[in-house]
Amino acid sequence: MTDTPVLHVTTPAAASEPPTRLTPYDKAAAQFVAALKAAIALIPVFEQRHPETEKFVQRYQSFSDNLIPSAIAAAENCPELAATKKFNVPKARAACQFDTAFRTVIDIVEQLGTDLEFTRQILRAEAIADSLKLYAIAKGLGHDPASADVAAHAEIMKRNLKRAPRNKATKSNETPAPDPTEPSGTK
Repeated sequence: MTDTPVLHVTTPAAASEPPTRLTPYDKAAAQFVAALKAAIALIPVFEQRHPETEKFVQRYQSFSDNLIPSAIAAAENCPELAATKKFNVPKARAACQFDTAFRTVIDIVEQLGTDLEFTRQILRAEAIADSLKLYAIAKGLGHDPASADVAAHAEIMKRNLKRAPRNKATKSNETPAPDPTEPSGTK
């Protein structure tokens, strides 16, 4: 059993905001992390992932969930097997109980992570959509010589229009396969 993990919340400071000023989101995230730490402390046995123990754990993940209860029954009902003292029945029973009790919790936490990431993405998408609208307006207004300030802001936004690189199914240096329904050289 390990101690409760230390969770750190870091938020990148925006260029226009001083880094010491906490936003309402910073405060909400800090409160959430505090509640999450308190929730983690309620878990009677909590192990943090570690490369050394992860190898051991992965080795045994492909076995049926029914193996442990059948081993418990064998150890309890066969004195010859119990006498070997190679199987800890209370520890195995506790593993089954933990699995049953926390399976729903694991599902909820995984869904929370998925939904929290989607919330981050939708807030960002809405802000980017509005930013693109503002850029289009600034670009139009910036053509007026009396709007030099607007034109300067449009140029700054234009520099930041670059999209983040995406993982593509095909490499950019590969050429697509020719269309078999189209005769060669007609494009």
